[in-house]
Amino acid sequence: MSNSGSFKIRVERRAEDGWYSLEEKLPDEMAELKAFLKRQPANTRITNGKAKKLKGRLKEYLQYDMSYSDRVRYSVDKHRGVVTVVYAGPHP
Repeated sequence: MSNSGSFKIRVERRAEDGWYSLEEKLPDEMAELKAFLKRQPANTRITNGKAKKLKGRLKEYLQYDMSYSDRVRYSVDKHRGVVTVVYAGPHP
């Protein structure tokens, strides 16, 4: 993890449109998500059920429920201190 004790958020190109759309659509929720991803992105216990570890073929990812229909899927590299967002948008 970085010296400041926080994670850097990296949004993959394929997720950029959805990420920016959610910033416009759900600004308060996105601020909450960014704060969570920068602090403790793998700690699903502190999100009130919004974040969960995925299973099966997606087991390397976590997912954060932004709303009833919108999701952000990401992976966490604890050694590099990087959260990589791979999907943002409607429930796939």
